[in-house]
Amino acid sequence: MAALRPDLLRRFSGSVRPLLVGAALGVVAFAAGSLILYESGGMLRAAGGLAATYAAALAAGLWAGAPGARRDAPPPTGRWIFAGIALGVAGLFASAWQGFGGQDRGEVVRAGALLLLVGLPVYAIGLLLPPLVAWERRGDADPDDEGESPSSGSASTVATVLAGTAIGSALAGIVLLPLIAPGPLLLGTAAFLTFPLFFPRPTAVDDMDEEVLWEEETAFGSLRVTEIVYPGKRQPERRLYQGDEIESGELVRTGAPTFAYIASGERLLAEIAQPGQEYLFLGGGAYTLPRRVAERDASARITVVELDPQVTQVAQRFFGLRPELGITSLHGDARAVATRMPAGSFDRVFLDVYDGTEQVPYHLVTAEGLAVFARLLRPGGVLAINVIGVGEGEGERRFWSTVRTARESFPSMRLYFHLGRDYPERQNFLVVASPDGGTRLPDAAGTFEEWPEAEWPNLPTTVFRDRYPTADERRGAEPERQHTAEPA
Repeated sequence: MAALRPDLLRRFSGSVRPLLVGAALGVVAFAAGSLILYESGGMLRAAGGLAATYAAALAAGLWAGAPGARRDAPPPTGRWIFAGIALGVAGLFASAWQGFGGQDRGEVVRAGALLLLVGLPVYAIGLLLPPLVAWERRGDADPDDEGESPSSGSASTVATVLAGTAIGSALAGIVLLPLIAPGPLLLGTAAFLTFPLFFPRPTAVDDMDEEVLWEEETAFGSLRVTEIVYPGKRQPERRLYQGDEIESGELVRTGAPTFAYIASGERLLAEIAQPGQEYLFLGGGAYTLPRRVAERDASARITVVELDPQVTQVAQRFFGLRPELGITSLHGDARAVATRMPAGSFDRVFLDVYDGTEQVPYHLVTAEGLAVFARLLRPGGVLAINVIGVGEGEGERRFWSTVRTARESFPSMRLYFHLGRDYPERQNFLVVASPDGGTRLPDAAGTFEEWPEAEWPNLPTTVFRDRYPTADERRGAEPERQHTAEPA
């Protein structure tokens, strides 16, 4: 693996994956056709059955693989493996079909052949197609694509799949089937389809140049702004580091976010908000999300609370924060500032505060802290929290305690994940909640999928509370303390 050059590995990314999927669809059609369309007298009926099975299986796979269609839908890697296995099963059946004279075994065997030769592999490939665009973007897709609409990326992928289908059909029908039996051809196609999964997705670290544009030590820590120049026509990416942790990233020319949770948060807010509403962003960073909201809705009223004033200056200098956007910046601790704001001031609150350790500060996610933020919401208001954690594995109890605290603090609440429920490393989650039980929350947050509450793991967790008692609690404890003897 290590001996393979990055440029060689990159051939298996980008358009190659949808091209392979399309080629597999073309090979299945001609390999199955060569076995099913075996007698001229029944050609029309056999062709109709083949086409109907192909179309029905593809439609069923697309429907089952669509985002939100199934709660238990496997991740993209699992779907890819399933497609390879389905093609392998079809190849083994095709070999057995020829070896035992399946065409002479009657209508029942022919119907079974259609299901195994066509239905199973085409359904598996259809199941893979919907998340294929998201798969490419999560891997090594061109950063320029982040500035494009999802429809443009989908159109490009569909066009590549169709081109692959044409290529696969031509190769199978003209070149390969006259030389290779359908069974080995399908087995070989299965191997080619799954072959890229055995190689790491290249990051092209050796080919990119990260330049430090600005660096300074502030009263709250160190800040650093860098710019990454990629080879070819890809947009440069600008990043903000606080301490040694990357906090924000966006493309230089378009200003599009390079963090998936920011892009999904933007789509979530666009879906659940109305023009002219009032937003509170707790944690500024590079101001990417509040800036994107302001650019989309000029009538929106946006307030950002950022602890370090220098961070706001960095956003103005390097990340496109302009006075004409009308964003109000307040500097101080998120909870302390929010406590002094009038109740019912905002329609949407987005909490994205970190201290350089990939942990939301404890006092912001206690039951009392969440109550402060809930108090700021108008009827139907929504609070969204970016939480970095592990759903299953080391550190899961901290994460699920945060989720449990939010769940018990809000009548309406949903959890959305990014990379997968069983992803072993830390990833971004979005916790979206409302103090109004009747508030409708979406089934997905951008590309983040919902993790239904009924499927949360049963782990020992706790509800986070402020460690120091409130004033009311202290007053309530005073009579008891009056009967406590003073130390000698």
